[in-house]
Amino acid sequence: MASIKTLYQNLVSQVYYCPLFPTPASKRAVAKHLLEAPWLSLASQLEARAGQAAHVLEEPIELRNSGGRVELVRLQSVRRCFWRKRRVVEVLDRWREVGRWWDEERCKDRLIFRALLSGGLTVDLALERSGGWFLVSVVD
Repeated sequence: MASIKTLYQNLVSQVYYCPLFPTPASKRAVAKHLLEAPWLSLASQLEARAGQAAHVLEEPIELRNSGGRVELVRLQSVRRCFWRKRRVVEVLDRWREVGRWWDEERCKDRLIFRALLSGGLTVDLALERSGGWFLVSVVD
């Protein structure tokens, strides 16, 4: 009788070494199906206030020092999210984002910080040149 470990290894080898799309035709068939799906759309095609979400935000926040720990505090009451305050566990990455550099009035020049929050949530926070902090996205 085979051991549990042997059965598990056989199952894993069958699952992980089987290609997701064995042929180019199968890849095209899946892509065609997804393009025709009524529930799938580009973020740029979302209608305002239609109940759809793209997980991209521009929500003002505050970062507070609470007993030697940094907390992210959401300033607006948002019904779609259940949390208002979370502790910043770790800064995972940071980079500079410059957008619309050709338009002086709408130019964005900011630092983005990818942070791990308590509860396992990963978010992108922006520090604007003006000094304000924004929650710009929730990473899935």
